[in-house]
Amino acid sequence: MALRLCGVGDNVVDRYLHLDLMFPGGNALNVAVFARRAGAEAGYIGIIGDDVSGMVVRNALVAEGVEISRLRVNESFNAFSQIGIDAEGNRYFIGSTPPPYRLRLNREDLDHVATFDFVHTGDYGQVEGQLAELSAAARLSFDFGSKPAGYAEPLLPHVRIATFSGSGLDDAGVLALIRWAQARGPDTVIVTRGAAGSTVAAGEAIHHEPAVPVTVTDSLGAGDAYTATFVVALGEGASPPEAARRAAAAAAEVCGRLGAFGHEAPMAPLPVTATTA
Repeated sequence: MALRLCGVGDNVVDRYLHLDLMFPGGNALNVAVFARRAGAEAGYIGIIGDDVSGMVVRNALVAEGVEISRLRVNESFNAFSQIGIDAEGNRYFIGSTPPPYRLRLNREDLDHVATFDFVHTGDYGQVEGQLAELSAAARLSFDFGSKPAGYAEPLLPHVRIATFSGSGLDDAGVLALIRWAQARGPDTVIVTRGAAGSTVAAGEAIHHEPAVPVTVTDSLGAGDAYTATFVVALGEGASPPEAARRAAAAAAEVCGRLGAFGHEAPMAPLPVTATTA
C-alpha cells in the first residue's frame, strides 16, 4: 500500500506580474502535490476563496490527484502573493496578502489526518496552536523556513521531521542549528541552502547532499519539492542519504520551470478588498 501524506494549512496563488500569469502554490499545498508526484497518496486540508484564484487552486489539486474531501471554500478572495523573477531565476516577493480567514481543525479533520502516515505543515500554515493534535494523529513534518529560535523552540517537541532554510549559514552554523533542533525533539532535521545543497541529520549521522546543477528558470517551490520527496522516500524505507539524493533531484527539476508545479492561469484582477504588504 502506498505511503500517505496530508498537507495542512496554507495555499496561495503566486501572481507573476511580468508574465500576467498566476500559479497555485503555498507550502502545505505544494508538499501535498509533490508527495503525490513522488508516488504517495496525498491529501490537502485548507481553505480557498470562492473567487477565480480559489478555483485555480482547487482545479490544480483535482488534476494532480490530491484528495480534497476536507477542503473548505470561504466567501472571500484567495490568498495571493505578487512575484518577480531576477536575472538568475530567483524569485522575489513584491507583496503578499494573507487570507481573510483562518483554518481551525475540527475533530473530523483530525480523524481524517489519522488515516495518513505523515502530515505536513509549516510556518505559514497558521495551525501552530494545534500541532499537538496533529502530531498525535500522524507523524508530523514541519517547515520552519528561516523563522527565529523563539518561534521554533516550543513547536519542535511535536515534530518528527523538521526543515529549516539555512541560506546565509556556513557549515558550522548549519551544524549548530541541527544539534540545537535535535535536542528539542525531531528524529530528522533538514537544512536547505539552495545552490549550496542540503544537510540532513538523523541521530548522530549527518549527510551533506550537493545541489543538482541546473539552469534556474524559477526557484519557487523547489524547497517544497525537496521536503515532500524526502519525506516520502524516508517513509518508504530509504536511508536519509538516499532520500536526500531523490529530494535534491526533485528540487532541481522544479527550478527548470515557472511556478511551483505548473497549472498556470491568466492572472485575475486583484480583489478590491485586498491590500498587499
